[in-house]
Amino acid sequence: MQTKTIGVVIPIYNVEKYLKECLDSVINQTYTNLEIILVNDGSTDENSLNIAKEYTLKDKRITLFDKKNGGQSTARNVGIEYFSGEYKLKNKTQTLKENSLIEFNIEGNNPYEIYTVYKSYKAFNDEQDLTNFTYP
Repeated sequence: MQTKTIGVVIPIYNVEKYLKECLDSVINQTYTNLEIILVNDGSTDENSLNIAKEYTLKDKRITLFDKKNGGQSTARNVGIEYFSGEYKLKNKTQTLKENSLIEFNIEGNNPYEIYTVYKSYKAFNDEQDLTNFTYP
């Protein structure tokens, strides 16, 4: 029985060559009760952010933070603070559309300059569920 949720934080910075392999490894674990936080730390390569968005769209356990570059430790801290309930997410997307990412802003203190937070539409049952979503 998988009762405990395990949090996984993956910092991303210009890793387009390795990111799919990493994410496939995590999402295909036999222990499936995972909450996966991807933190794009201002990648400047062509595809790191796009790959992260692709995986976020297809797996509802993934939440993607896109932020200004600050280094690996700040990227890890974003994930840790998310799990600690430090962030209040404000919904930017009002309509639930199939095959789309739902966008959130950070409300209040945003020391790591997070631009946008993404979740898959699959994480929400309907528009009311989306409208009522709060974290934590």
